[in-house]
Amino acid sequence: MKRLAILALFAFTATAAAAQTPVLRASVEVSSDLVRIGDLVENASPFKAKIAVFRAPDLGETGTVPTARVLEALRPHDVLGVNTGGLSQISVTRASRIIEATEIRSRIAELLSARMRIADPTNVAIIADTPLQSIHVDPSETGPLMPLRISLERSGRFDIEFKTDDEKPARITGTAGEAYDTLVATRTLNRGDILRASDVTIEKRSKAETQGEPIRDPAAAIGMAIQQALRPGQPIRSGDLAKPLLVKRGEPVVLHYQVPGITLTVRGKAEDGGALGDTVNITNVQSKRTVQGVVSGHGQVTVTSLTPRVVSATINQASHQQVSALAAGR
Repeated sequence: MKRLAILALFAFTATAAAAQTPVLRASVEVSSDLVRIGDLVENASPFKAKIAVFRAPDLGETGTVPTARVLEALRPHDVLGVNTGGLSQISVTRASRIIEATEIRSRIAELLSARMRIADPTNVAIIADTPLQSIHVDPSETGPLMPLRISLERSGRFDIEFKTDDEKPARITGTAGEAYDTLVATRTLNRGDILRASDVTIEKRSKAETQGEPIRDPAAAIGMAIQQALRPGQPIRSGDLAKPLLVKRGEPVVLHYQVPGITLTVRGKAEDGGALGDTVNITNVQSKRTVQGVVSGHGQVTVTSLTPRVVSATINQASHQQVSALAAGR
């Protein structure tokens, strides 16, 4: 019994000693600019845990420290016998709050809107000189980005510095202007593509970004044909669109000859291309004569006795004889 008690006491002492053994951590995340003993070593003495031994990486950054260098930094503070667990290095990460580019852009617009006398910050377009990058700030900073300096010229040029808790503030320069609802492409559009609702969206853009006549109403663009290639995010102007060609030059078409109460259909060949409602020249395949008609659908051209004129012959008959004459080209 005595022997069992001694063994139990020995096991308890060994367990307690193991629990008190300082152990090196494989990875560390710190919230300040200093790395302390307690961050690096588990079971460190409470009196020594708050001692700083290294500078932390920049906000949001991760660095590594060789184990030998850590042990060397601990030795002057009498932190000895550290169990390294075979680690060759320790990973140290500086915690941060990440402010994305969209939030930065909104904050700049908010700060500049009052100076530009624009009531709604969403109506301020920001064009940065370089692509906006996310900013890391201390996790305790939960409010909006705080500007250290703001400069705005009459031309719209701005220069802003934001506090980041680093020695060097985040500086952003660019141009600001009043923004308007503008139709922009959501994907790459090629010449001849027919614009669909999913191909466009409305975004706020400045006058500088929308040279020409920008389209602001999607209804004015849906169903139109692209005249030149557009990249995603590019504003769409009226000159970029045209009515889609329903009849293409050299292609076969169906000719509909019409007078009141009578319609005759024959085959034809388009001499011109045209959109809906355009007047085009069509060769009657049967008579080899050329007439003018109005594009009425895809591959469809309508010739009536009231509006069209025959290019190669004059037609001035009525009723069924008139339609026959039109079809024959006489």
